[in-house]
Amino acid sequence: MSSLPEKSAGSVVLIAVDESAAVPCIIKFVAQHKWDDKTIFKIVNVIAPIMLDHPMASYPLFLESVEKDVRDDAESLLKRTREEIQAKFPDLLVQTEVIAGSPAEVIVAEAERSGAELIIVGSHGRSGLKRFLLGSVSSAVIAHAPCNVMVVRVVETAKSESEVASK
Repeated sequence: MSSLPEKSAGSVVLIAVDESAAVPCIIKFVAQHKWDDKTIFKIVNVIAPIMLDHPMASYPLFLESVEKDVRDDAESLLKRTREEIQAKFPDLLVQTEVIAGSPAEVIVAEAERSGAELIIVGSHGRSGLKRFLLGSVSSAVIAHAPCNVMVVRVVETAKSESEVASK
């Protein structure tokens, strides 16, 4: 786990990313804003507990393999996100961390721990029954965050590009 510099060193902006189409929109949002010279970007990806309904799920080696794949994907996403943000702001500190746990709880706890002044999260844009059934990380973060929260909505073109890329 990486440690953040003392709070007096700069304002911490916590950026929570997942594999969704929101990531390019979050990067665009960050790139389009002016940040203080001492801003510290902390990019996190939260790995939710893996629950598999698969006959092999009871075998520890299988579960370890799945967990390793999920962690590797998270590390790769964070690396790409960090590189894009660092390219836009080469003089600012950009840190990354993969954290296991419940996404909303971990994001709020990390904001408290790091003294974040802003949390940036994406929104899948679900509504109605889908939102009720699947929950909303961004809504939970807004409700419990110790600081301001910016929810970056996914625009339709980003959703379409993401769907094409995943096929």
